[in-house]
Amino acid sequence: MHLTIKHITLLLVMAASILVSGCAKIVTPTGGPKDTTPPKIVKVTPENQTVHFNERQIRIYFDEYVTLNNPNENVLISPPMNIKPNYTIKGKSLVITFKDTLHTNTTYNMVFANCLKDYREGNPLSLFQYSFSTGDSLDSYMIRGNILSARTLEPIADLFIMLYKNFEDSLPLTTIPDYVTKTQSDGSFLFQNINKGKYKIFALKDINSDFKYNLPNEEIAFLSETVTSYPSIPDTAADSLKAIQPLLTLYSFIKEDTTQKLLHYLNPALGIYQFPYKHGVTDFIVKPSPNAPEYFQRINATRDTITWFMKTPVTDSVLYYLNADGLYDTVWLVPFKEKQTSGRGRTKPTPKMAVSFLNAGEYHKPLTLRFPYPIQPRDSFDVYVFSKQQDTKDTTIYRYAVPDTFLTELPLPMTYLEKKTYSVMIPDSLFYGYHQITHDTLKVQFSTKSIKDYGTLIMHYELPEDGKTYIATLLEGNKVIQENVLTSSETITYSFLAPKTYQVSVFCDENKNGRWDPGDYSTKRQPEKAYNFPHGISIRAYWDSEETFTITN
Repeated sequence: MHLTIKHITLLLVMAASILVSGCAKIVTPTGGPKDTTPPKIVKVTPENQTVHFNERQIRIYFDEYVTLNNPNENVLISPPMNIKPNYTIKGKSLVITFKDTLHTNTTYNMVFANCLKDYREGNPLSLFQYSFSTGDSLDSYMIRGNILSARTLEPIADLFIMLYKNFEDSLPLTTIPDYVTKTQSDGSFLFQNINKGKYKIFALKDINSDFKYNLPNEEIAFLSETVTSYPSIPDTAADSLKAIQPLLTLYSFIKEDTTQKLLHYLNPALGIYQFPYKHGVTDFIVKPSPNAPEYFQRINATRDTITWFMKTPVTDSVLYYLNADGLYDTVWLVPFKEKQTSGRGRTKPTPKMAVSFLNAGEYHKPLTLRFPYPIQPRDSFDVYVFSKQQDTKDTTIYRYAVPDTFLTELPLPMTYLEKKTYSVMIPDSLFYGYHQITHDTLKVQFSTKSIKDYGTLIMHYELPEDGKTYIATLLEGNKVIQENVLTSSETITYSFLAPKTYQVSVFCDENKNGRWDPGDYSTKRQPEKAYNFPHGISIRAYWDSEETFTITN
């Protein structure tokens, strides 16, 4: 076979392709272990804790490239400067240029709170403090403490802590503090290199970044008494520090706006009107105009929403006069308007009543029907209960009645065997709302529990002998299981608890209004004191757990 130049060239190209595909596998290069270490400071000019400071710039050198996040909020300077410095990243360094005039014979502290991060992975340098003095020496005193939520006792991060050298009540409202720092993730704070003396202390969630308490929704904490600074000692002497300076604890809260107000009333369905108030209502008095329809009234658990179920639908505008704890309002109720449906000639289907079952299978509570609105009375109706016992199927018919009480829940007491499966069926169109809407066939299937499926908690509450009122709350997560009012030491037995982990919280109800109240700086009133049981309580089935909760002032 005679090969031409063209053939030889083609063969060489094919051979090269085979060699490349067979021998040179291309993969994406992989890096080494992920960087998890924060940037390190290798040099600072002028040096940290310099005296006779008269520079206009500070330069901090790092071992890698860094970023600076929101320095005007996260770099805290004490005492605060009227004109904030400029911050510039240059290579692997941060340059801070002062634009304000520094005070003479003054110690300045610059705290960098989680705002310096490495460029590649964002690992933060948790806390770095730079101190200098324009005088002969650095101040060498300190104050430390922590901030807890007054209600939950959880640590509060990112609150500004402010110290004032004078003690006027208007300080946090009108005056920039002498020293400022910020709480860490565990709620702790530390002032170092401050002057010897007494201070007024205040904590603030500074929403508008002006170091002043001037917004109603700003979270605050304060101590009524002054605090005293203590000499700084080395970190290695931590135990000695605890003996010399007790840890300050402040409890944060948001002041409650107590101004009562009726919000816009709601008309969510035919015959239902709701009146939501800004706060709970104690006394609610209604004066209807002549010929106004009668209604059934319900108030929710927090008493801030009143719901009316009209006994006859409102067909024309009707006037009512409301008095909620002395707050007078005039409301016109108008007829309910159905939402418009798109398209012409379509007939809107008749709505059905949504009925739900409560307590299905519970040992200690009867199966209960919950209706979305009151239903009409009924002399009798049948409920069919099906069960399978061994090889036979049993059907039991229970007969009940709906009393003329305008009810929204109807218990159905039945006799069950433990650990058996039952099906309950209620025929359709037995219950009617006051606007003639009824329901489809109702069905539910469940397995019954026994007393062995529940646990018991016996809690001994030991209260101070001071005659105060306390409210004890058993919770499962954020769900309130049971509340009890205590006026003396008492043992409470919580029965029929599902095997879960529970929490117990107690607060001192100073004004005996049945709820926890935050503080008020204008009257120097601290929030009502709360106490949490130190750990969650695990409840086991068919087991009694016994605990003691000692409350101390």
